[in-house]
This record gives sequence, C-alpha cells and structure tokens, in this order.
Amino acid sequence: MYQAPTQIRPPAAPNAGQPATPEIPLPPEPQTLEQTGLTLGFLSDLALKTLYLRGQMTMAEIASSLGLPMQNITERVMEFLKTERLVEIRGGAGLSSANYQFVIIDRGSEKAQEALARSQYVGKAPVPLQMYIQAVQRQSIANLHVTQDDLVRAFAHMVIPRETLAQLGPAVNSGKSIFLFGPPGNGKTSIAEVLATLMKGDVVLPYAVEVDQQVVKV
Repeated sequence: MYQAPTQIRPPAAPNAGQPATPEIPLPPEPQTLEQTGLTLGFLSDLALKTLYLRGQMTMAEIASSLGLPMQNITERVMEFLKTERLVEIRGGAGLSSANYQFVIIDRGSEKAQEALARSQYVGKAPVPLQMYIQAVQRQSIANLHVTQDDLVRAFAHMVIPRETLAQLGPAVNSGKSIFLFGPPGNGKTSIAEVLATLMKGDVVLPYAVEVDQQVVKV
C-alpha cells in the first residue's frame, strides 16, 4: 500500500550521553482485510482487473501486485473470487497456496470489464484517504522537538548569533512554516539546510489514495 520509505536525512550518530532523536513511526502493514480500510468488493475488483490484464498468475504474484500480504488478505480475496466463479485454479507446484495458478474465466472477464469501466486503476492497493490523513499527521513536524543544545551542535560549523538561534528554536518547535528573509548572501539557504538536518526519519507515501471508491495515483 505504501511505497518504500524516503529518508529525509540519514540519522546522525548521537553524541555520548545524548539520546537519539525519536523517528517517525511507519504505518504498520495490515494483517487483516479490515485493517486495509478497503472493502472485500473493492479488493476483489482490483485483483480481478489485475488477473484480466496479466493472464495466469500465482497467488504470490497477485499478492505482490496488490502490495498486500498473502495470508488473511490476498487468500481471502481470491477465495471469494473463486467462490463467485469468477476465477479458477489451474494447478500449482507443491502444497503451498502461494503457488496456486489462477486464471480468469468467462464470467470473471465480464466482471473485470465492468470494473475497468468504473475505474482504470490497476496496481498496488490504495490507502483510504482517512488513513492517509492519519499517516500524514503522524509524520508532521509538529511532533519534532529540538533543544538549544541541538541547535548549537547543528550550527557549530557556522558563525551565527545566539540571538538568531534563540529565535530558530521556537520557530522549529512551533511545527509551522518558517519564513527566512534578508538580503542575498546573508545565510538564508545555509540556515535552511542545517534546519533540515534536524528533521530525522522517513517520509512514507502511498502508491495511490482511495476516495469514495475512486483511486487517485500519487
């Protein structure tokens, strides 16, 4: 559902006796269909469209295409499609369900075409808008707190008045936008680059967002 995390800045090694800055928690991988925030019907349509366009696929390949765990989620989706006689199993090596080979059958092709008429999106399972909003809020810099010592260490390589540091600290901890102004060459860019190094952790983005059964690609 989410793309690989993008690191804002590599975590710096804390000084002796200094605790590491806590990093932003990543959204947990869903373990059940309910935890995806998506309906069984929505995921079934997505799996059906995927199978319709790609042809024969194993359970593991379908799970990878949806970006969802196979156990409890993809297995449940494919069992539903099989029960509805939209797909069938054409074999598979070994006893593991991961190797089951699924193919779409005539009635499934019709349903897939109907699903494609409603939405052309085929790819990783999207993240529901409300869940994405919650993820963004968890990644907010409003949760960032820096101390005066943090600022002194970060700006140690620059000559900067303590009065300026005293202003930067509350500005960063406000969790709001910072507007740096002044004539060219007074250090605005350098200050902004140093402030960015204080924001450790990862930023996660979904592949797509689901809003009222419609999908918006990111």
